[in-house]
Amino acid sequence: MCKIKIGLALGGGGALGMAHIGVLKALNEHGINPQIIVGTSIGSLVGGVYACGLPLSCMEKHALKVKTAQLFDVNLNPSGILSGASATKVVKNIIKTDFNIEDLPVKYGAVAVDINTGEEVLLDSGSLLTAIRASISVPGVFVPCQVNGRTLVDGGVLNNIPEDHVKAMGADVVLSVNLLSDFTPYTKPKTAIHSVAFSFFIMQKKLVETKKKYADLRINLPLKDFRQYIFSQELSEDLIEIGYRETIKQMPKIKKIIAKVQQAKGNK
Repeated sequence: MCKIKIGLALGGGGALGMAHIGVLKALNEHGINPQIIVGTSIGSLVGGVYACGLPLSCMEKHALKVKTAQLFDVNLNPSGILSGASATKVVKNIIKTDFNIEDLPVKYGAVAVDINTGEEVLLDSGSLLTAIRASISVPGVFVPCQVNGRTLVDGGVLNNIPEDHVKAMGADVVLSVNLLSDFTPYTKPKTAIHSVAFSFFIMQKKLVETKKKYADLRINLPLKDFRQYIFSQELSEDLIEIGYRETIKQMPKIKKIIAKVQQAKGNK
């Protein structure tokens, strides 16, 4: 059978991104292992850890240990509430060392935005930790990340589900995961972080709805009952299960798409 490249676009959505692990588990169980992954924000984090070659069982084990308090740090920079150092430390504790993106066993990219020029930036070379740090930098929450003279913030400002980049990087089949398909604020804003986060997620949801789809299949996860900035073992377990369950539901469609593309490519 003709071999094709499977690509996966992992969307942003804060703590909801734990569901991406469930999606990857379901795909893996059915022998579908993406050769290309591009992520935005939390999608860049989960995708980056996967691209390192870390077994999914280890990814899940580490994910269940992440607590909200681990991401907070003392910060005197007025450009963001959090410095991002603690978040970067959490990622490094999982992958143990930094990697050059070019050396990863899975082709990888992280999406960020240059806040000075308004340009979308695909980070597909250099430090993996730096790429993740840039892509998760929600404006106003994290201090922007300096990369090669650019001041970068969360890629969700322009492209929360980077399906187009997955396609451009050579994927024959593009699958994507939308964490915000049914997002609604769960309460009235009570803090500055609430106000920034809710506004940001509403913007992302609308952008995704109007953006041209490059995906052969977009998996929309029902996550409206979860909070985007609360990390805990119980919530992560629930999110991983939802990601797994919803992907299993879509598996017949996914396999049908893959088979169709394989056949079309084999006939050329």
